[in-house]
Amino acid sequence: MKKTKLNFKIDWKSIIIELLIVIIGISIAFKLNNWNESKKTELEVQEYMGSFYDENKTNQESLISALEYSKSNKKNIDTLKAILLSKNYSDERIESLIASMMGIANYAPSTTTMQNISSSGEFDLIKDIELRKNLINTYNAFKTTAKLETLISNYINQYVTPFLFENVRFSDFSSLHSDFTKDPLFENIVIGYGVLINQLIKGYEQNLENLNLLNEKLTTANNVYN
Repeated sequence: MKKTKLNFKIDWKSIIIELLIVIIGISIAFKLNNWNESKKTELEVQEYMGSFYDENKTNQESLISALEYSKSNKKNIDTLKAILLSKNYSDERIESLIASMMGIANYAPSTTTMQNISSSGEFDLIKDIELRKNLINTYNAFKTTAKLETLISNYINQYVTPFLFENVRFSDFSSLHSDFTKDPLFENIVIGYGVLINQLIKGYEQNLENLNLLNEKLTTANNVYN
C-alpha cells in the first residue's frame, strides 16, 4: 500500500499578525484600565481636596470667633486684675467684670474629612508630602487646643464657680458680701484665670497660623485638580 505524504504549509505571517493584534488589544485594554483607575484616583483626591478646603475655611471662621471672644475676655480679666492689685475695691466695674470668668470660647473644629480619609486608608493618595504634613500638624493641634479648653473649664468648675456661688448673686453679679473682693483667694483666682486664658489664646493663635498655612496649600492643590 502506497503511503500518501501530507504537506502542511504554515502561514506564519497570518499567525504573527493575529498574535500582534491580540498583544495590542491586551495592551490597549491594560492601558485603558490603568487610565480609568488613575482617573478614579484623581477624582477621589479632587473630592478630598475640596472637602478639606471647605472644612478648613469653616474651622478658620470658628477659630477667629473663639479667638476674638477670648481676647475680649482676657481684656476684662486684665482690667479686673489691675483693679484688685491696686486695691481699688470700690471700683464699680468689678461686678460687671466678674462675669468674664464664667464663660470661655468653645472651639469645636470639624474633623470629618480627616476621619474619613484616615479610616478609608486613602491618606496616601495625597502625594504632596508637605501638604500631608500640614494636614497632620493642623488636625493634631486641635487636640492641644481642646486640652487647653478643658483645663480652663475645669478651673472654672473647681475654683471660680464655687467661690462666686458663695459671694455673688448670679442674676446680676452683684455682691452678696461687700468685702469679698478683698479676699486674697479671689485675687488668686483672677490671676490664675488670667494665666490660663493667656495660654488658651496662644493655642488659638498657633492653630490659626496652621489653618492659614493649610488654606494656602489647599488653594494651590485645588487649582491643580480643578
